[in-house]
Amino acid sequence: MLKRTQPFYFKMTTVEYLQLKRTAKMAGLSVAGLIRKCCLTNDRIVVIDRNVIGKIYAELNRIGNNVNQIAHIANTDKRIAPESIRRIEQYMDEIKRVYDEKMRAL
Repeated sequence: MLKRTQPFYFKMTTVEYLQLKRTAKMAGLSVAGLIRKCCLTNDRIVVIDRNVIGKIYAELNRIGNNVNQIAHIANTDKRIAPESIRRIEQYMDEIKRVYDEKMRAL
């Protein structure tokens, strides 16, 4: 790798700097690395807020647990129509499919 010897400076507001610093951290890069990557390559920089994704995933798991509880009740007490259970399961499958599709797009 070539040694970087040419400094480059520019001014920005404090808010801009903090936003740039946060984005770099979320991308796993230094501020300088983020700027170089954005300006000098055709690479896409994907910034993922893993806390949000973790919360979404946890909520999907809670929904899945609720669906399983409903299915269990339906299968033991027969208080819920089988067609209703199938529809709920289809909705759950669709939620998971959309989630997986969005995650692959990142």
